[in-house]
Amino acid sequence: MKNKFFNIILTGFFIIVLLFIVSPLAMLIIRGLSYVPVCLKSEEVQFAIVLSMKTSFISTLICLMLALPTSYFLHIKDIPFKKLIVQIINLPMSLPHLVSGIALLLLFGKMGIGNEIYKLFKLDFIFTKQGIILAQVFVNLPLTVKILNTALCESNDKMVFVARTLGCNSWQAFKYITLPNLRMGVISATVMTWSRALGEFGAVAMIAGSTRMKTEIIPTSIYLNMSTGDVDLAVGIAVILIIISLSCMTVFEVLFNRGVEEKC
Repeated sequence: MKNKFFNIILTGFFIIVLLFIVSPLAMLIIRGLSYVPVCLKSEEVQFAIVLSMKTSFISTLICLMLALPTSYFLHIKDIPFKKLIVQIINLPMSLPHLVSGIALLLLFGKMGIGNEIYKLFKLDFIFTKQGIILAQVFVNLPLTVKILNTALCESNDKMVFVARTLGCNSWQAFKYITLPNLRMGVISATVMTWSRALGEFGAVAMIAGSTRMKTEIIPTSIYLNMSTGDVDLAVGIAVILIIISLSCMTVFEVLFNRGVEEKC
């Protein structure tokens, strides 16, 4: 009797959570699906989609290039205050993205090192497309590091030890043992980082602004159209973003489960 009651409680909580998540999204999709063709014909929306794809792709590559050696360093090195350093790296994940945007604006603007970077590399991050990429990298890099670090912790370090005893140096062990074992972790990090970059708004709005047809990505396009009262267009764009994100997660599931035994 108690077991049956417990199962009923579990089922009830599951239904509540499922409805809470699905209901708003379902209503949004039902309302906005008919406006998707109109949105796709809009030059402004096309610009936002293309720019979102480009910036999120570039920022994801940068995150992977930075996160992979960083996570491996944290995994193999026993440095002082390691736990504190990890918490500092993870800090942007717990901060409001507007705060991250303000921090980037202060550092890379005229009050910080922005002028020096422009003189040396001709790069300007304030109200530019480069600023979009900068914001996406800053917000998503900690997540990429965390995912890869978790994958490293779950990997078999004994194989690396055996490789080292057989004469492999650190680079060879990393290249031939660690990297192949990290394949699923890299795929997971790539998909999650890209999907989050695609939907990033707060930090991007602070450092790159929301200028139409210049720094307008999908989230800022939604914001701009909502602020001007064009709710139908904003809802249609939101549905496009949901479709892209859902397709991305579906591809991830297919890749992740291919040849992998179900554990749950």
